[in-house]
Amino acid sequence: MKKMNFKKLLKYTLSGIAIIPMLSACNSDTDFLTEKPETIYTPENAYETVDQVKACVTNLYVHIRYWYDVDQFLKGLGSDVADTPNWRASGNGVCNFSNWSTSSNQSNKIFESMYQLVNYANQSLEGVNQPSLSWASEDERLECYGEMMFMRGYGYLRLGEMFGGVSLVTQFYQELKLDFERSSRSETYNQAISDLKEAAENLPDYPSEAGRVGKGAAYHFLSEAYLALAIENDNNASDLDMAISYADKVMALHPVMTERFGSRAIPGGGKAVNGVEAYREDGNVFFDLFQRGNQDYQDGNTEALWVFQHNYNIYHEYGGNKSESPRNWSPVLRDAFWKDEYKENGENCPWNGADTELYPGGNICAYVGGRGISANAPTNYVINEVWHGDFSDDMRNAPCNIHRDFVVIDKNHSMYGQVVTKDMLDPTRIDRYYPVWEKWASWDDYNYDDLSEGWQRSAYFIDQYACRSAETVLLRAEAKLRKGDKGGAADDVNILRNRAQCSYKAQASDMTMQFILDERVRELFFEEQRWPTLLRIGKEGIESINKHAMYIADQSEAWPGCFTSTLPGISKWTLFPIPQTIIDTNTGAVIEQNPGW
Repeated sequence: MKKMNFKKLLKYTLSGIAIIPMLSACNSDTDFLTEKPETIYTPENAYETVDQVKACVTNLYVHIRYWYDVDQFLKGLGSDVADTPNWRASGNGVCNFSNWSTSSNQSNKIFESMYQLVNYANQSLEGVNQPSLSWASEDERLECYGEMMFMRGYGYLRLGEMFGGVSLVTQFYQELKLDFERSSRSETYNQAISDLKEAAENLPDYPSEAGRVGKGAAYHFLSEAYLALAIENDNNASDLDMAISYADKVMALHPVMTERFGSRAIPGGGKAVNGVEAYREDGNVFFDLFQRGNQDYQDGNTEALWVFQHNYNIYHEYGGNKSESPRNWSPVLRDAFWKDEYKENGENCPWNGADTELYPGGNICAYVGGRGISANAPTNYVINEVWHGDFSDDMRNAPCNIHRDFVVIDKNHSMYGQVVTKDMLDPTRIDRYYPVWEKWASWDDYNYDDLSEGWQRSAYFIDQYACRSAETVLLRAEAKLRKGDKGGAADDVNILRNRAQCSYKAQASDMTMQFILDERVRELFFEEQRWPTLLRIGKEGIESINKHAMYIADQSEAWPGCFTSTLPGISKWTLFPIPQTIIDTNTGAVIEQNPGW
């Protein structure tokens, strides 16, 4: 398995970040120039080696992974799929939209970060085009160029989806500019399309190293960008055809996985980790997608388009990012208490007093999701609604993928080993209790790297998807639905439903935007960036928020008797606000605010 050279990554990242303020620090002080010319950096002298350009490319990856690995907002906090749980928010979660404003941190951080990505890409382009540099090959230079264009196109796509038309900046400015003009949303999408096409033209068919992007990722976001453009242009047929065409290109390179594969799929195979045998008899192909060593194309995973790399040894030695998904997303079962009639031996909780031989770690063992603090929790829509009725029989809903039933692990309780049901738990504390998705926390210790160092199952060092071709399938289904081809849309949805061995197959008559949004939850919850999806879709996306958000819609099926959802839904806006500071400081031209803010 070929991994990115993380020592070089660290070196490139630090040197790349160092160049940024140096370029920005240029001034016209002639005395200063005369006395210390070696300290003044311009595009011509800042890039003296190829490694300095590569450092800037690495910085692009480091910058964007924050929004996948660290900050969870874009995954849908406050939307239809997730929010801060009631015991932490007291009903005042992220979806309390009356608290949002043009100075809100949630949306402003995204706006600023995407423009930073665009700025870093523009700066990097100054370096990759320096004629004095000696590259190992022209292919190496073009791949770096393709990555820069990919990141700029990605930045503009996300800006267009969430903020509408924005100012288009396609060069690196060394002097202060305060007269930016806002483009239309269509123009913003067209800029993203132009950049992503340039990226696709220059990237290799497949990532040259795990963690980098290839043509598949560029085609995926081109499909999404054309779909977004089509929506803005009243479902323009030619734009929808382009969205379908680019999705077809993705699927030709990256078909979805349909059979078990990788580290835990072979009886008697693999290497035990933390005393846990590799093979999981109850696993399936969807389970395998999220197991140690299975995420990259280089690992044989044809579905992988773009994957963020994690390595515990590198983190331990050099620092960097880690995924704290077990900590942030897992429930706090150790604080979910029995009703009085089930308490025994002075113990309040079914998951305290554990038999640590069977459940290493006790009440923070892998079986209960690790050392969760439940900073974020799925909504009832994700936990229950999308699995109702005919939709329950689905591999993605299997116990190996969503851990719903937890047995008593208190070895001194008379119900030891029996499943705890919600009616046995104190309703005032039941919001600490909900399922664990294998995507964010393994049900055994096989996927944890940090136990020998005394860590407590709060961090994950498994590689994380930015996108899989399963999502491309659903982009194509949406494009076909918008063209009026409901049968074709159902066929695409059934690519995933057949893989998941669902008893119910989608019918043409089922095809609505809400159905596709539901299928995205079944397949992509915790992976997709839900906010860009909902805001790109527009009216139907806002309706899904209002029907399902944690403190707007009824959650009693998931947490009966715990809290009542009474907040009003979204009624005035379909886009995030342009940050007020951007409007106020752009004194040379007027930037209009989005409607409803």
